[in-house]
Amino acid sequence: MELEKDKENPNSSESSANVEKSVSNKTDPVSANTKKSKKKTFRDKWKDLVRERRSWKVRLLIALLVSLAFAYTLIVFGPFELYLPNMSYYTFSFMDLVLPMILVGAGTVAVLTLILMLLRGKFFTWAASAVFSTTICAYVQGNFLNLDWGALDGTAIAWETFTGTMLINCVVWAVIFLIPYVVAYFKPKIWRRALIFLSALLIAMQSVALAVLLVKNDFIGGVTNGYLSKSTIYELSPENNVIVFLLDRFDQFYSEEVLNTKSEIKEGLSDFVYYDNVCGSYSRTFPSVTYFLTGVPCKYDIPVTRYFRKAWTEGTFLKDIKDAGYQSKIYTDVNYVIKNVDYATDKIDNIGKYPQKTDTARMIKAMLTLSAYRYSPIAMKPYFWLYSGDLENITTVDADVSDKYLTDDAAFWRELKTDKLSVKEDSEGSFVFYHLRGAHDPYVMDENGDTPEGGTGGPSGWNAYPQIIGNMNMILEYIQQLKDKGLYEDTTIIITADHGYTGTLEELDFPRAITLMVKPRGADTGAPLQYNSAPLTPENIQATILRDLGLDYESYGQAVDEVPEDAQITRYFYMSGSDPLNVKRDYNLVTYKIEGDIKDFSNWSIESKERIQYPFYDADLSNE
Repeated sequence: MELEKDKENPNSSESSANVEKSVSNKTDPVSANTKKSKKKTFRDKWKDLVRERRSWKVRLLIALLVSLAFAYTLIVFGPFELYLPNMSYYTFSFMDLVLPMILVGAGTVAVLTLILMLLRGKFFTWAASAVFSTTICAYVQGNFLNLDWGALDGTAIAWETFTGTMLINCVVWAVIFLIPYVVAYFKPKIWRRALIFLSALLIAMQSVALAVLLVKNDFIGGVTNGYLSKSTIYELSPENNVIVFLLDRFDQFYSEEVLNTKSEIKEGLSDFVYYDNVCGSYSRTFPSVTYFLTGVPCKYDIPVTRYFRKAWTEGTFLKDIKDAGYQSKIYTDVNYVIKNVDYATDKIDNIGKYPQKTDTARMIKAMLTLSAYRYSPIAMKPYFWLYSGDLENITTVDADVSDKYLTDDAAFWRELKTDKLSVKEDSEGSFVFYHLRGAHDPYVMDENGDTPEGGTGGPSGWNAYPQIIGNMNMILEYIQQLKDKGLYEDTTIIITADHGYTGTLEELDFPRAITLMVKPRGADTGAPLQYNSAPLTPENIQATILRDLGLDYESYGQAVDEVPEDAQITRYFYMSGSDPLNVKRDYNLVTYKIEGDIKDFSNWSIESKERIQYPFYDADLSNE
């Protein structure tokens, strides 16, 4: 039948082709219209963005884990890891820190998780990737990419010299940050598994590290530093006063410049003797001030906390003063000098008696700032820089916040002018020690005792000299008040330093000589500033203090005015030397022998160099 049909329609193939062609031609317009209709509207595009094929359980798991990894790394583990190896720098206990940081972390997890769960589709993917990428970048930065910026001791960091490093660092961040987005685009399932697995892994790894930190540290007992009260800071005795103004880092080249350029200061120091050949003991605040006040040397051969206890329990310098019936008042930084005031209860009169409390809000802010400083890219670090001295303000006094002494030169000057010196009539004598900022940054005071605009660090171009001049003007104000009270003649005044100019160096590159100016008891002649080149050490200053209080001082050597200028005395200076890469600044204890004028560097020679077992500024967990 089909053959017949074909025969009857010899053109059937051609007809069939024509029909197909006709059909094809008829459908072309339809196809074209269909293509046109597939052009997506804004509504279609929006639906594509929010279309979600994942269950809410899967999204919740992703949101919860990436949020937890973020908060745990930056808000909980970060601050804990910064605290535990560096307990010496904090005045609050670990137990004060734990609950607030966990609560802040938990709140952050809840908020981030809620925000992520309100998002769907690509918005959820992008946001979850952002949280995850930030966490990974921060983790890599904090553990592998940071350079040694030095301790946050106020020393300014020349960030402008790290421009190239900042650029490379930003590129690394960008590459790491974008990886999850690329994976999400090409392999959504792998993206989902990676976020879940890596977030959980990061939390687990840091939990193990935290457990190790807790085991190695006695954190349960907390910190019992105590505090030094300033309630009688300007109170003196009617006679037998010895006052020491110790200006931090007050190298001789600073004092010479001030005296050569500020004639009014030099004139105000009449009756003083300037000793220009004085060798310091150590190169940094620790252990210089502790040694000065206790007489117990530090060899870095025992843990730092044990040295503090040893120095303050065995040292007899202040105890001899107090046992003689004199007041012994010390105004300094507890963390760098005493650590725990309980060690000095039989040596210091101005130990605070009120219980302390932690300012939780200030503590949280400080610890989050420190965490951000560690984990942020280099270009962001200047915004999170924090002076470690500001950590003192976190612990306040329950009864009276103003009772606690804090190193604040501007406040010292304001209160001196307002409160003025007073006399405790029933006091037989006083030794008063004021530790001021001097030439140590951050520079927060100008020549008039005002804090410059711009906060910590001062305005652009700020340097040590305005602050030093401010300290000297402050001392001149103090001297004038002594004269007004009739106390000046019977008072010994000593202006000195804990150490000279510092630097992170393997070996010294030029001599270090500390400033020493002394107004002896009985001097009230108005004679111009005198100069003396006797070879001196801090022991001579200690001997001078004890002698002028009428105490036995022979074990400390001669007083400063008893050493002949032509005396041939071999002196030793102990420098904290860095490692070859200038990463660790408490790496070697370099002992220098000085024979002759300290200002002539050819008189300096290295006696020995040995590894520091227990550093203070580069503390190691295994050392505590």
